[in-house]
Amino acid sequence: MTFKKGDRVKFLNDVGGGIVTRVDNKTVYVEREDGFEVPSIMSQLLKVEVPNAESSPFTRSISDVPKPQNEDTGESLSPTPDYIDLTDDSDDANIDVSVNILLAWIKDGKNAYDLYLVNDCGYHIMYVAAMIKDATYRGIQAGMLESDTTIHLTQISGDELKSISSIRFDILFFKKGAYLPQEPMRYELKTDEFFLTDPVNYVKTAYFDEKALIYNISEEYLMSEIENVSKDVQKQFEKQKKQIDATVVESPKKKSEIEMDEVDLHIEQLVDNPQAFTPAEKLEIQMGYFTGTLDDAIRNRKKRIVFIHGVGNGRLRLEIHRTLDKKYPKLRYQDASFKEYGYGATMVMVSK
Repeated sequence: MTFKKGDRVKFLNDVGGGIVTRVDNKTVYVEREDGFEVPSIMSQLLKVEVPNAESSPFTRSISDVPKPQNEDTGESLSPTPDYIDLTDDSDDANIDVSVNILLAWIKDGKNAYDLYLVNDCGYHIMYVAAMIKDATYRGIQAGMLESDTTIHLTQISGDELKSISSIRFDILFFKKGAYLPQEPMRYELKTDEFFLTDPVNYVKTAYFDEKALIYNISEEYLMSEIENVSKDVQKQFEKQKKQIDATVVESPKKKSEIEMDEVDLHIEQLVDNPQAFTPAEKLEIQMGYFTGTLDDAIRNRKKRIVFIHGVGNGRLRLEIHRTLDKKYPKLRYQDASFKEYGYGATMVMVSK
């Protein structure tokens, strides 16, 4: 099916539709009723035949819009506002409160990148996506995405990618009928041009036939919230510590007394040129050093070992805890001394 400027269309994978404003190769740009210009591929659009299709409904006055009529009497009825019917006969609330919202980048082979939003959870979502470009917010797309569905947000050229500092999402979760509410999500994902343009970071996934670079927005949002709370708690602790130190003098314990080793996993301590590695490669190096050091500690019957991972975005800490749970289930671990490390270290009890 072909499209031209002025065609009225409906979205096949989203609610609503709009008017075609321009066609660029296989990408059709549609002006929605909310004023956003939305890019879409032709296969996801359905042409709607309406009178005066060349006239955009967004420029027509209310008096020009035909009013619905009662089929029996022929009398005009008040127009019905658009809404989403969420009523359901079931009284049982869906107890699945897991959230999994993903952002996917797919390279199209022409120095351009298609951006997709994946709703891989039981909630429907209402979303607003925008890019921060030249210190200005620029709308990408807004709409509703049902559970377990994917939508194409936009296509970004390689040259344009250089000027985009981040992608922002505002997401609201809901279900039909009775459900357990989920807090709205507001997250700004920083873009890394070198990471996004590196083909090594694109892999096969269950969501697309092509190789894709996947960001788990919901997990990134959770880690940023944890980091923010950690910083607030640490500030409060440091304030209380200053008050205590002013009145109490403690005799410091020597680390040799508790036979505890300390390992710094900051990437600057492990390689000479950190800038030469991608975030994925840095994490792989850090985790390799972590498991190698822990295995040596187990063989040498060390009692305790503290791994300093820092706070950062929380990825390294999360991966360390996941590895301990999966590969070393018999070892106990906990956050190291908050007084010495804040939230930036994990202590592993290797042996009693």
